[in-house]
Amino acid sequence: MNDVITTLLRCPSCGGALEILEDEYYVWFGCRRCLRYVRRGKRELVRRYVDYSARFFNWRGLVEELYALYR
Repeated sequence: MNDVITTLLRCPSCGGALEILEDEYYVWFGCRRCLRYVRRGKRELVRRYVDYSARFFNWRGLVEELYALYR
């Protein structure tokens, strides 16, 4: 895993900080304490959350989807 972003969101199981990790093909979201993660393909996320014509990245939408998958 290359990059790690710690979020302010908390794991519903243990209360630990949830983090976002990135590798070559996937974005992973989960808890380091519980060792529970969900993943989404980068291509799929780019199609959903990046609007190149408006130069806009819907970060909130991305995090909401990942958190919904995690719970």
